[in-house]
Amino acid sequence: MKSLAVIIAIAGAVGVAAQDDSLTTARDLYASAAYEEALVQLARGDSTGSPTALRDRAAYRAFCLVALGRVDEAQTIAESLLRADPLFSIEQYADVAPRIVALFAEVRTRVLPPLIKNEYRLARAHALENAPDAESRLSHVRDLIDFAQQIGASDPTLADLRLLVDGFADLAHAAAPRGAAASADPGPAAPATSGSPPASAAARIIPAVAVAQPPPNVAPDLLELVRRLRLPSEIDITINEHGTVDNVVVTRSVNPAYDRAVVAAARAWRYEPATKDGVPIRSVKTVVINAPGR
Repeated sequence: MKSLAVIIAIAGAVGVAAQDDSLTTARDLYASAAYEEALVQLARGDSTGSPTALRDRAAYRAFCLVALGRVDEAQTIAESLLRADPLFSIEQYADVAPRIVALFAEVRTRVLPPLIKNEYRLARAHALENAPDAESRLSHVRDLIDFAQQIGASDPTLADLRLLVDGFADLAHAAAPRGAAASADPGPAAPATSGSPPASAAARIIPAVAVAQPPPNVAPDLLELVRRLRLPSEIDITINEHGTVDNVVVTRSVNPAYDRAVVAAARAWRYEPATKDGVPIRSVKTVVINAPGR
């Protein structure tokens, strides 16, 4: 059995070495402008190898395709790499031509905003479920928004999204269980004061309650269209400590004109603000709006 294990280990090591050699060969071929030959090398062992090796193979395949004028194929690979890792840096490769850097920048600008919005929807769902990873997911979305702004890949909707991320992060933090302080000898418990919650009790959060939510003011023809589409509009609103709406983001669009009417209506809505232990706080609320029937 030991001999068999040794043989398997050696075979695995040889396989890894062969993959590394083929990648090294492909790099050398790319550097010498032998792009077709480099693509042949990169095609070997595509489905195996470490995540880093697979990423490098994909990157060099994109480099070769750009050099050969097959830009559409290169863009597809670049999009796949950036979806897998939005923070992927093309500058880590020393032999990257300026046109490749420009291609990845263009793809990132196109891909990043919708990718961030999708990450936000997932993080929001986790926050609404009080999932333990909600804060980390929201923090990741915040980092992506900051990164998009730094590289010029942001758009106006991401600025609004940042406010919502902060609002959900506050809720996730407030809802997180409070850990008890560790102590070797905690001593006798202090008597509870009548009418006061124990010191270890979680904060009590009461969601915002609608006071006035007038429907959107929509032209009859547009309203008829929305009825026929049978699609609800969905928005996330940020409600401040005074019960007024600070921000509105459309998370499920129906029609641009209808979306604008929904946003305008939502900005005028009024609420009893959410409270934490009786103190008004900012909160985020998801609202689904169905078009009224006839």
